[in-house]
Amino acid sequence: MHLERYRLAAEFVRDADVVDCACGTGYGSELLRQAGARSVQAVDLDRGALEFARLRHAHEGIIYYEADALRFAPNPMPSVWVSLETVEHLPNPTGYVARVAQLLPRGGRFIASVPVTVSTDGNPHHLHDFTRESFRALLRAHGFREERSLEQSHRFTLGQVFGHSRAASRRNHRRGLLRWYAKHPRVLAQRVMLTLTKGLVNEYLSVVAVKG
Repeated sequence: MHLERYRLAAEFVRDADVVDCACGTGYGSELLRQAGARSVQAVDLDRGALEFARLRHAHEGIIYYEADALRFAPNPMPSVWVSLETVEHLPNPTGYVARVAQLLPRGGRFIASVPVTVSTDGNPHHLHDFTRESFRALLRAHGFREERSLEQSHRFTLGQVFGHSRAASRRNHRRGLLRWYAKHPRVLAQRVMLTLTKGLVNEYLSVVAVKG
């Protein structure tokens, strides 16, 4: 699903200076460069991921930076800012979107994705839950107009939630989930309602937004 989001972003980067914020291991940054981006400034806080990116996804026109999303100062200034599965991780989503809006020129594009079903219960790294409406409202509040969108869904089983068979799965799933629900009854209610209406599913929204 992440690759599909990058393919959406790749449709809008030809001849553009691009920031890929939270680039991870760099495969998406390389995809954007190969799609015709003039330059890609790939940003992440994970030093190990960046070392892998520099080793496996080095490409002329890509520079990898170890930097905080809210403090990174791009040079050159981008006309496209890509931020996939990032906003829900940040302590201050509003401040982040405001900064992106400040840095992009009029007509620049912010391409971002978030979970739009409750996710703070399943992933300990997620600090905020969004709905389709709340995420779109956040973009509009900072002068962005939606141009395109992509919706995705991922179904899962209870075994995947409680099994934790792989190390990667353990890192990305919240331990002691039942105890956590006892402290966060509102989130539990949201998860129960979602499960009753749609089953065991997580849904995601990617938006291509133009700065007005």
